[in-house]
Amino acid sequence: MWINKPSKRQAEILQFITKFQRKKIYSPSLGEIANNFGVSIPTIHQHISYLRKKNLLSANKGKRRSIQLLSDKEKELVEIPLLGVIAAGQPIETIEVPDETITITKDEISKQGKHYALRVQGNSMIDEGIFDGDIVVIRKQETADNGQTVVAIIDDDQATLKKLYREKNKFRLQPANPTLFPIYRDEVEVRGVVVKIIRNLESQIDKGRPDEKYTRRIDYSWDYRGENTKTYTHGIHTYPAMFIPQVARRLLETYSKEGDTICDIFCGSGTALVESKVLNRNAYGIDLNPLAIFLAKAKTAPINPKKLTREYIALLNRLEKIKNNEIKKPIFKNIDFWFKEKAVIKLAKLKKAIRGIKDKAIRNFLMVAFSETVRYASNTKTGEFKLVRIKGEKLEKHDPDVFGIFRKKAEANIAGGGEFYKEAKRDAWTKIIFGDSSKENGIKENSIDCIITSPPYGDSRTTVAYGQFSRLSAQWIDIFDDPNKASGVDNELLGGRATKTLSHTLSSDYLNDSLDKIAKQDENRAKDVLSFYIGLNDCLKRAYKILKPKKYFCLVIGNRLVK
Repeated sequence: MWINKPSKRQAEILQFITKFQRKKIYSPSLGEIANNFGVSIPTIHQHISYLRKKNLLSANKGKRRSIQLLSDKEKELVEIPLLGVIAAGQPIETIEVPDETITITKDEISKQGKHYALRVQGNSMIDEGIFDGDIVVIRKQETADNGQTVVAIIDDDQATLKKLYREKNKFRLQPANPTLFPIYRDEVEVRGVVVKIIRNLESQIDKGRPDEKYTRRIDYSWDYRGENTKTYTHGIHTYPAMFIPQVARRLLETYSKEGDTICDIFCGSGTALVESKVLNRNAYGIDLNPLAIFLAKAKTAPINPKKLTREYIALLNRLEKIKNNEIKKPIFKNIDFWFKEKAVIKLAKLKKAIRGIKDKAIRNFLMVAFSETVRYASNTKTGEFKLVRIKGEKLEKHDPDVFGIFRKKAEANIAGGGEFYKEAKRDAWTKIIFGDSSKENGIKENSIDCIITSPPYGDSRTTVAYGQFSRLSAQWIDIFDDPNKASGVDNELLGGRATKTLSHTLSSDYLNDSLDKIAKQDENRAKDVLSFYIGLNDCLKRAYKILKPKKYFCLVIGNRLVK
């Protein structure tokens, strides 16, 4: 029998809460739980969040000592049949397992319809958070909307788990794994839609092929899909491929201790630096993108929320009084292409009002909300990191509420800033360096206790365009003396300048194989890729020098697809 079980640490927390309540009648605070286990409050908050999702306890947000254990009666457990195995890979014949059930809480499934469960075999749906060994709960139905994950029967009796799409006179069964191809069929029988995933934490080793040199370890406890990644100041501004705070926090707690000096050699907008400040670690951050440096400095500066709120209200009052003839509109190439005149005037008024704040930390904090407002007030597709202009009727109707966007963003940021102000440790320092991680940058050799970083996913031409994303904001908030220089940021980042040839001295057979494959399609793309890895190698060698002997270097990477 399967049940949505807590992890070992979560079970220990439940046991502690149970004993505490029996002894003292009332519930423990997050601080008391954290002290008992010797971890931070944010870590306990994360575990409590998981336990709430698993319906093992309840807790009222913002209310002290509100944690309550839920009895089985309150949880209303229900058994549903586990019918067998479903392929998340190549379709297989349906395999039925008689007389096996799983137990879940009633509120985890819809009230309408019948449900059954299947054990997943394969990794074709990993980007949807469905892994080999997991169990999926299915609601029986014969139809599905485009994009829903379904149990599909093809070729009479072959079953597979895929996302369903209708295309002209055929069906596309789409895997959620970039290494696999879709399946096309004229006819598909739908047997149900996935409504819940139950993670199998015991199936953590993927042995791979017998001829492979290394064993790949899959630890599902690192999957933070669905968790709140916008706590503290993490959510004050969008940035490409942001580091997941829960990952940074776990690495910091596992491989460093309070008072240590951390370094993130590709700090981006400062996720690891914020977590270091909360966990009482000193931290260096290095990045080559000026906007990233600006954001990281604003995110890691604790500001009294009362002072911040007073300045914000005063700013709104000033904004109302600014006349059109008092503003100075920025001058940079193609401003009329990216912004409508009405938006330019309102943005210029906002900028003037923010510039009137004397306190630099508060001014920069509110300038972050302005930077995000610039993106949403522009004529760009805000869902993309590359600069792409909206077209046609959408462009004609585009009439952004500039002041409304700013107010919404600023107020959300102030709330997050207040949370960070409470938890940030005053004795921990943060130093953010605008520079190249392959160079010295003033950090002494053998001085860093732990390096935690997530490198860029590649150069801007083949993967994430960090510079393009930053351009319009950088031009408005005066990061550059000449705003037109903002368009050249991508050239300065890793892989920004392609190599002249494909000759290199990096000792990697896998890289050579990949370069050969890319070069057959496009030799210039292969040169872009090689330039990135030469630069990355130089950065890693420098990082090794600043790290103390026998200390940890935590490198978080993801799959990269070169288009």
